[in-house]
Amino acid sequence: MASFLGLILSLMVPRIAVAEDWLLVETRKVPGSCAHPLLCLPKSELASRHLLKLTRKNQNSFFGFLKSVASVSGIPDAAVAGLHPPEPQALHKLDLAPKLRPLVDHPGVYFDTVKLDEGEVTAEFSEYVKRKLGALGLKFLTEEEWEATPGKPTLSIRYAARLESAGCIVPFSVSMTLKEEVVLVRDPSQKISATIWTYSRRQNLANTNYGPTNSLWEIVAKFEKDWREANSAG
Repeated sequence: MASFLGLILSLMVPRIAVAEDWLLVETRKVPGSCAHPLLCLPKSELASRHLLKLTRKNQNSFFGFLKSVASVSGIPDAAVAGLHPPEPQALHKLDLAPKLRPLVDHPGVYFDTVKLDEGEVTAEFSEYVKRKLGALGLKFLTEEEWEATPGKPTLSIRYAARLESAGCIVPFSVSMTLKEEVVLVRDPSQKISATIWTYSRRQNLANTNYGPTNSLWEIVAKFEKDWREANSAG
């Protein structure tokens, strides 16, 4: 773990009107392997808290010292907000987002293609998906980028082969799913994996020319439609 600059999180007015202020100073640590410190702030661990009562002159000296030793200055509010998630009641009052809202300005996904590439039926699936979705603007993250991205979004494709037993036929199916890590409204300290988009297609038994690739094409076409609808300027 590598030490990160202590963040001045709040300014508290003293009860007696004097030329001194109480400063609450937090020192946090971020993973030493983190390539992008700002993106890793939500993963930081609290190291210490201190209350300092300083005159205005000493405050200026203190802030000047921090600025002189800081590797990163001007940290945006959004980055700090991730360290202090809203209380459950504040989250409870939020309206539910429209179904496709999670696709707006999406940061990208990690797409593990090993099993697809090794499969006889699915060997060409990943290349097609990357080409079509990449053209839309969806970014495919490296593992390092994925680890540093809040929510750690993942894309997965599943193929279930056709089964026949005792005269019964279970059609093959193909599905594509986007998942992210989210927190519970009633308890933001609990993080779970949630599906933000999914679609599946089954074998069309009436069409003998309908194969797994056809299912994939339909799924990707559905995603393209939803992506454009979610990110349209209108």
